[in-house]
Amino acid sequence: MSDKNTRTLRSESSAVSLNLELSNLEHALRGASLLAELLGNHDLPDEETQRMAPHCIVAQVSLVNARLRHVGRVIRGEEDAETLWAPHNATSPTPLPGDDEDVRLVVKHPPSIPRTTEKTVERKSRTRRAVKKTARKKTAEPPKVEEAPPAPPGSAAS
Repeated sequence: MSDKNTRTLRSESSAVSLNLELSNLEHALRGASLLAELLGNHDLPDEETQRMAPHCIVAQVSLVNARLRHVGRVIRGEEDAETLWAPHNATSPTPLPGDDEDVRLVVKHPPSIPRTTEKTVERKSRTRRAVKKTARKKTAEPPKVEEAPPAPPGSAAS
């Protein structure tokens, strides 16, 4: 899906369908399960696939685990549903015909307003200040270091 289509879809959808998200995770786990079964039965097509299969299974299960933890944070209100939004789980905030029982996680901030603009501007101004400060330090005269008198002969240097 192109970036333009994703932006259009995001602007039309300001909610996440928990049903669609969980279905997607279920499919990912089913894929990992099938791959494990093929590996266990030695039914994979070649040695390279057989060698990579365990890594693929671990990666897929890890991604599902991370996504489930993310869903939990959104449900507990620790994160906004916007951080969970993806084209595969997009839905409208109001029920559509046939999906009355779906749980909707509604985005708190309207997606049409870019929230990152404020942070970017703040970050840029902070960066500019840091660059100016560094430039001032470089042009200033370096601090003078006083040398200690030589140690008397026979004394131990620590």
